[in-house]
Order: sequence, then structure tokens, then C-alpha cells
Amino acid sequence: MQTKSTMSYFTGSFVFTAVCMAIAAWLGYNEAGLAGAMSTLFITALLACLEVSVSIDNAVVNASVLRFMSPFWRKFFITVGIAVAVFGMRVLFPIMIVDFAAGTGFVEAFKIATTQPEQYEQIMHNSHVAVMGFGGAFLLLVFLEFFMNKEKDVHWMPGVEALLSKVGATRFTQTLLFVAIIGATSVFVAPAQLHSFLIAAAAGWGVHAVLEVFKHMVGGGDIASVAARNGFVGFMYLEVLDASFSFDGVVAALAITNHFWTIALGLGIGAMFVRSMTLFLVDKGTLTEYDYLEPAAFWAIGFLVLSMMLAAAHIELGELVVGGGSMLIIAGGVYASIRKNRLEAQAA
Repeated sequence: MQTKSTMSYFTGSFVFTAVCMAIAAWLGYNEAGLAGAMSTLFITALLACLEVSVSIDNAVVNASVLRFMSPFWRKFFITVGIAVAVFGMRVLFPIMIVDFAAGTGFVEAFKIATTQPEQYEQIMHNSHVAVMGFGGAFLLLVFLEFFMNKEKDVHWMPGVEALLSKVGATRFTQTLLFVAIIGATSVFVAPAQLHSFLIAAAAGWGVHAVLEVFKHMVGGGDIASVAARNGFVGFMYLEVLDASFSFDGVVAALAITNHFWTIALGLGIGAMFVRSMTLFLVDKGTLTEYDYLEPAAFWAIGFLVLSMMLAAAHIELGELVVGGGSMLIIAGGVYASIRKNRLEAQAA
């Protein structure tokens, strides 16, 4: 059986990139001629690179679940899932925020997003705290669920991870820690936005609780074992996870441009590469080879949660810091794994 080359995993992403960049150039040219085309191309490429940098941990976490799913559900995630990630989260989601925040109706919200960039930017910024509250709360629960697992026996940072695993054996500690972190964050949220933040955080908790109910309906256990038994539950978990990862990217992109279609194209390219990276990690068995890559990805999620909680308090770390921090954490996990493998080989 012929082994797929590394490049073959990314062929579709490169084709998608070429199409999106051509559309970006056309949009820019229609708006401001050749200079507009070059500017739009640069911004689109920048957004794509930033999206990939902040989503490396997303690819690793996706792969950690997807590797246990059946071939059918893997393919379903890569095909239908990418349509949801690109079209749903990068096109529909911002319009739905405008619709919900301004109460305009979907058609009018679409017009605002695509033809009134200043008003679109203002509405998105006004919704920033609520978006960070929802995404940050859900990802916080994902982070705590992974580390506060009494069955977890592979520890990248032995002292901290072993302690979290031990504490997690006590009932309700995960919920208490979640409430404590959300409560501590709320102290620094502007009073006028506190209600929105708390409601959004509660909604993030609610969505996670619904997924937990589905998990118990099909036998319970961690998400990997559940996904192996029921691909639909695994698929829904990954889609909500993807959505939570993309929240900060969609809002943060407005710091670079308020052009709706440029943001959608740039972030869409990034989402495609994340999907390709996920499939590559699954097929190549990278998580099995590098023991500390998965915990490193969840520490990167923790860093993303920190950045989202700070953003809710109007302390912006910025995409470069978040993306660079995530990449450093992942790189640290890879290095530690390689070192561990080398020491084990020498001892054998």
C-alpha cells in the first residue's frame, strides 16, 4: 500500500488558498485598483498565517479525538466539518452576531457586515466581551476536563499535572474551579458588560453540559472513548470546539481590517490548513509518537483561555502574542517528546 506524501495532505488547502487569493485580489482591484489588490492580498495572507498560528493547538486536540473515530466520521469531519468551519464560523457567525446585537434581521445584518464596515466593526467590538465569555468558558471546561482526570497518567509537567489529576478525583472540584475563575474574571469586566459576560459564560457552560449529557447517553467516559463508540457525538464535540477556537480569531481580525470578505477569506484559508494538519497528525500517528504533544496542546488551550478572559477585561494580548505563545508551547511539547524518546532508546 502506497504511503501518502506529506504534501498530499495539504494539496486541497493550497488549491483553496489560490482560489481565495484570486477572489481577494479581485475584490481589492475593484475597490482601489492595483494598489487595492496588493493590499487586500497582503492582509488576506496575514490573516491566514495568524489563524494557523493560533490554531495549531486546535489541530492537535482535533486529532486526539478524530484518531479514535471511524473512517466514515473522519471523512464527515474533514468534508462537512470544513464547510461549517469556513462558511458557518467565518461567514454566518459574524452576521448572526450583528443580527443579534443590532436586532436588524439577517438580511439587514448581511448588508451592514458587507457594505458598512465601520458600523460592522463597532457592533463586533461591542459584542467582544460576550463572545470571549462564551468561547473562554467552554474552552476552560475542555482544559479542566483534560487535566483534572484521575485516570490521566502521562504528565508533561509532572508536579502541576499530577496535582490537577489528583484534585480532579474529588467530586465537584472541576465545577468549583470553573466558577472561581469566571468569578475572578468578572471582577475586572466593565460593569456595563458584566451581565453579558456572565450570561455568555453560563451559555458556554450549558453547551458543554449538553455535550456531557450526550456522552453519558452513549456510555460515558472521556471524549476519545465516546467518539470511538459514537461518531456523531464526537463530531458535535469537535464542531463546538472548533467554534470556540475561532471566536477570538474572528473578533481579533478586526484589529487588522474591517472588510468582511477579506476576514472571511483569510480565516477560511487558515481553517482549511488546520483541517489538513489534523488529518496529517491522525494518519501519521504523530500523537502516539510524541507523548507530550497532546498535553502541550491543552496547555496552549489554557493560554488561549487566559487571553480570552483578559480580553473580556479589555486587556488585549494580540494575535501575535497568542499565536506565538501557542506555537512555543507546542514546540516545547514536541522537544520534550523527542528528548524522552531518545532517552528511552538509549536505555533500551
